[in-house]
Amino acid sequence: MPGLLNIPESMSIALHTCLWIADADRTFRPSPKIAKELGFSYNHFAKVVQRLVRAGLLETERGPKGGIRLARDPKAISMLEIYEAGGGEPLRPHRCLLDPKICAGRACALGRLIESENGRLHQTMKKTTLAGLARSFDRSKLETA
Repeated sequence: MPGLLNIPESMSIALHTCLWIADADRTFRPSPKIAKELGFSYNHFAKVVQRLVRAGLLETERGPKGGIRLARDPKAISMLEIYEAGGGEPLRPHRCLLDPKICAGRACALGRLIESENGRLHQTMKKTTLAGLARSFDRSKLETA
């Protein structure tokens, strides 16, 4: 059953990929292996990786020892930055679920609640670093197929 907060797969790929490699040393990790471990289509994964490279979050290297790695220290990368790079569009808190051209949220019955929660999530993602999140990541609790 889906939760109330749903994000597109491209953003999930971006967030999970960066978290997956955040605890690694500076060696390149093979992209196909990461996509497989995370259960993502390699083609979709590769497109998202290119977005992250263009945003300056990842580096790529071709060849047998190639793959991907973080381009910067995980302490200097916010979850909001990854989210926006993965989705290609800045996350802007607003009041209503409808397009702002239709409803600016001023008369929306859900407006204040949605604006408050969007603002809270925006601030949390802005101040949460990749390094901070990686510290709480325990691979041993993942189910393996």
